[in-house]
Amino acid sequence: MTGKKRSNSQAKGASSQGKKTWSLEAVIANKSEGHSPVQAPISAALSSGVARKRGRLLLAMVLFILAMCGVRLFELQVVQGPALADAATDARTSSTQIVAKRGDIIDRKGTVLATSIEVYNISVNQLLVKDYIHREIVDRDGKVVIDKTKLRDPGNREKIVGTGAAEAARQLAPILDMNPAELGGKMVGKKGFVYLAKNVSAENWRKIRNLAIDGIDGERRYQREYPNGATASSILGFTDYEGAGQAGIEATQNSLLEGVPGKRTTEISPSGQIIPGGTDTLKAAKPGKTLRLTIDADLQNIAEDAINSKVSEVGAQWGAVIVQRVGNGQILALADSGNEPPEQVRRRTSGTTGSRAVQYTYEPGSTGKLVTFATALEQKKINPLTPIEVPYKITIGGQTFRDAVEHPAQRMTATGVLVESSNTGTVQIGQMVTDQQRYQMMKALGLGQKTGVEMPGESVGVIGKPEEWDGRQRMTTMFGQGMACTPMQMSMTISTIANHGVWVKPHLVEGYQDSQGVLHKNKQPAANQKMDQNVAATLVRMMESVPVHENVAKSAQISGYRAAGKTGTSEIISSSGSVEGVIASFVGLAPAENPQISVSVVVYNPKSGFYGGAVAGPVFSQVASRALTLLDIPPSTAQPQLYPLKAS
Repeated sequence: MTGKKRSNSQAKGASSQGKKTWSLEAVIANKSEGHSPVQAPISAALSSGVARKRGRLLLAMVLFILAMCGVRLFELQVVQGPALADAATDARTSSTQIVAKRGDIIDRKGTVLATSIEVYNISVNQLLVKDYIHREIVDRDGKVVIDKTKLRDPGNREKIVGTGAAEAARQLAPILDMNPAELGGKMVGKKGFVYLAKNVSAENWRKIRNLAIDGIDGERRYQREYPNGATASSILGFTDYEGAGQAGIEATQNSLLEGVPGKRTTEISPSGQIIPGGTDTLKAAKPGKTLRLTIDADLQNIAEDAINSKVSEVGAQWGAVIVQRVGNGQILALADSGNEPPEQVRRRTSGTTGSRAVQYTYEPGSTGKLVTFATALEQKKINPLTPIEVPYKITIGGQTFRDAVEHPAQRMTATGVLVESSNTGTVQIGQMVTDQQRYQMMKALGLGQKTGVEMPGESVGVIGKPEEWDGRQRMTTMFGQGMACTPMQMSMTISTIANHGVWVKPHLVEGYQDSQGVLHKNKQPAANQKMDQNVAATLVRMMESVPVHENVAKSAQISGYRAAGKTGTSEIISSSGSVEGVIASFVGLAPAENPQISVSVVVYNPKSGFYGGAVAGPVFSQVASRALTLLDIPPSTAQPQLYPLKAS
């Protein structure tokens, strides 16, 4: 038994040795390195595990980096792709605004008063012009070949005349009227865009373009021109250097005149050249509308000549004339003295840039008596024949008033008081109505408020309110003093009387023409009856005596036509209360039997002459006469039926 167990034990040991077999070389190697045969497999196993861990870590890191790159790539290409593509396109895209042509301004007959001409701003790309080479084809004799049919002659040769900015400047200088050295200096540098000259004529731009100089370009713009010079300049106004309206009709109607700019978008290279096949889109500009005014250019010129001549003759500070068509509110002429061409007005740094007829105020004087008479007639306190005792001097409520010329006491009709322009007679008539009634008539006729005419800076004027009038102002407003109005407001007063008491808003703009030339008229507000039509007719008949009266305004007569009007003379009072001068005026209408036009004249501070009839009356006659002729209004045929001036 013992022998059998041993045998099994040996067999088991042999089996165990078979599982852990070591070569002699391995044992010797391990012994030589100081390792036992048992330590070697443990060390090998540990090394293998670390390697695997390191491999897995490295793989994880690589996968993480690849994942991050994938996420970033997805973000760039999918999420941010369109935006980045647009940004890249924007970086190489250039947009240029195309200026719209400003609309013309024409008169009632189509005469051009303001227009825009094509001009060019010349620019240079300094990066391109430095490489410019000016080549010319010359014949055997060295002469430049101009005839295009001979350009291919075998005897011709190419000649380099010059290069770069210096040569470009040499060619451009005569056309631009600039010094070649100064021009060349603007061309040298590293900028893609530099202006060389502005507002160059289209003709000169064509010359420049034909030179085909690399880097030289022209930007089309428009320059405002006024063919009639100073005529109507206070109406038209002017534009700034960018083409926007700054005064007059140019300013108030800017939105209609300016048009809509266009736009060209192109892709460009870093040197500023257009990339062929790249983005190139064009949105055309829409020109502004042609504006038609109500004024007549010929009549406007006549009115300006007449008032300029009178202002010069009497040494006045300024004057104004307004001509209106009765019934429709159209202003046929609005003339200010001393007009300058719009280009000069734009360069001025002082003085008015508008119309005095709209912006300036003055005391109307005796023309303001029309309000008092209209109120008394409407309230039935007087009629044209009502007798009035008229002294030279009168004291009412502690206030003393005088007539302009000393005279004995007279017994006049109400018509006589109006025609003779008596202050003492007028205050007596004014006492017959209430202050509130007179104030309401002032407002009805448009005094103390803007008329709404299409001009900037219109003044409201000053009439005050009855409760604000002091003892003297209450009386002076009866004869047109102690109050202020514009020439435009007084023009509306006489126009309303001429129009049977109907107030129609004045206007200078008739409408605009579309691209087909069709006129689109502006809608005008409804007319309003502001005065009884019988009162208006009575006033016209009373005023008919003014131009025929020897001592009042005979110079205001119109040959072949019956006229009616009212003179005005008022004082200019300084801040200290002293009299500094006078204002002479005349408002009138014609023909008296069927009024078609009204004309208002103001001459401010004449140094010679005094009364409105003598100073302003002749201007009324001259302008009204021409207006009636231009409008083909037939002459008067019936004789006037005048009211007597003296009471029985």
